[in-house]
Amino acid sequence: MNAYAPTKDHKIIAAAPLAIISDIDLSAAVPAATRAPVVLPDLSSEVVQRDLLLPWQRRKIMQFIEEHLTETIKVEELATLTKLSKTYFSRVFKSAYKESPYNYVLRRRMELAKELIVETDAALSEIALDCGMADQAHLCKTFRKVFGTTPNYWRRSSQAVNRASEARHSPPSRQETNSARYN
Repeated sequence: MNAYAPTKDHKIIAAAPLAIISDIDLSAAVPAATRAPVVLPDLSSEVVQRDLLLPWQRRKIMQFIEEHLTETIKVEELATLTKLSKTYFSRVFKSAYKESPYNYVLRRRMELAKELIVETDAALSEIALDCGMADQAHLCKTFRKVFGTTPNYWRRSSQAVNRASEARHSPPSRQETNSARYN
């Protein structure tokens, strides 16, 4: 037998200091970790917030959505604009705007529809197409889901409010003025 050949006992003896050191490290690490919050200053205000859209990304997204509101807008297109992956873009968009990109675009379309319903006499089918909706039924269903009322009811109630407002703020006619003088 060679005197210099390692035996099983030699391997165990050689590994013993490593085991002791790792045990010492572990037992020393626990108290150090519990003291860390007390010893270290509060750095929470200096932590860089992740999952945010940068100002240039927000501008590009909003500009693109407004310019293409009547067209199909895909999340992939918005993600490409911001140079982010589709999944990460969806997460940071929801973090920034508190709704998904799809819901944001849908809400903007409904706000546009609301304006067109009040300001124009266009048919609802025409307004639906102008707002990027598939058809009038799609507009009505989505409008009701978002605003809790139908587009037709919204138009009638808005017109009634406008007529009442105009009647209150319009100057009295000449005939009303003359009859008021002689009564």
